[in-house]
Amino acid sequence: MIARARWMIVVVPAAAIFLFVVVLHTLTSDTTMPDRSAAVFALLQAAALVSTAFRPWVGWGMSFAATLGATVVVGDGLWVDAMINSHFVVLAAVGLRVRPRSAVAMWCVLAAATVALAVIGGAAGEAVETLVLAAVVLVAAGAIRAAVHARRTLAVERDAAQHDRERAAVLSERARIARELHDVVAHHMSVVAIQAQAARYRVTDPPPELTDGLDAIHSSATEALTEMRRILGVLRSEADEMTPSPRLADLPRLLDGVRDGGVDVRDRVDGDVRELPAGVELSAYRIVQEAVSNAVRHAPGATIDVHLAYGSDDLRLRIRNGPAREPVRDLAGAGQGMIGMRERVAALGGRLETGPEPEGGFVVETVLPVAEGVR
Repeated sequence: MIARARWMIVVVPAAAIFLFVVVLHTLTSDTTMPDRSAAVFALLQAAALVSTAFRPWVGWGMSFAATLGATVVVGDGLWVDAMINSHFVVLAAVGLRVRPRSAVAMWCVLAAATVALAVIGGAAGEAVETLVLAAVVLVAAGAIRAAVHARRTLAVERDAAQHDRERAAVLSERARIARELHDVVAHHMSVVAIQAQAARYRVTDPPPELTDGLDAIHSSATEALTEMRRILGVLRSEADEMTPSPRLADLPRLLDGVRDGGVDVRDRVDGDVRELPAGVELSAYRIVQEAVSNAVRHAPGATIDVHLAYGSDDLRLRIRNGPAREPVRDLAGAGQGMIGMRERVAALGGRLETGPEPEGGFVVETVLPVAEGVR
């Protein structure tokens, strides 16, 4: 809207000035109208053109009145050429702003005046030509208006659809993360409940305080597990129940599968390789999986480098691919993968950076904090 307002501020006054100069010159050179009167009518037409940008009906009425008044003053022929031609310009500007019904009403008023002048002056042929030309101008302006409106509507609908797709992708990825966290947390809560139940049998004649404490732990763990399953269990599908959550130990098999497809994948692991919390391993696996998949899809033929670095309190991932060396055949997708990465990293309190590199290619870098002692 701001760009449109700036465009109108520049173009409309310039067009009005040009229209004023042309009409004034034509009236003074082709008619017997006094210079002062010619300047007044030319100024009215210019003002009418400016008015159409804000009040289309006012601009049309001003132009029609000026055209009719100049014709009466000159009194030669059906319409004064300079005025009727400039009135067509105003009609075109008005036709871009008003609805078809209003355009038809304007044409009917012009037709009535034209017929009346034709009867008085006996210029039926010229009247038909004028009305046909006016109709063509209004129809053309209406068609342009409809096309612009349709384009704007399509752009709004496209933006809304893109927003809905992104929102659906976020909700879908959150549901997926919730299912996987349910798997991880439910497993550990089950272990806690079982260990609390079994601990009493590892001690001969346990004191009542210990027994009561273990019973409370078992009860709380069981209750929390039941509540979690009640809330999150609805997100689980039958396929998820049969498939264990992947971990970083499964990455070699994933990358070997990509290599079998003819992709050059180079992987490197630095640091003290160890078992990390299940949520971190699952998210790291999914991030590598998505980044590699994007590289294969958007940069065919490029080499992919996968680098994992185990730190004392974090896990760093860097997945980089070079520029595409083959024609890109598949650009499907609406960014759900990137949305999923950001959701996973945000859930773990990590940091994610993605973007193209100056020499070409794309890089994904993330840092996932590791809470030691949690498995």
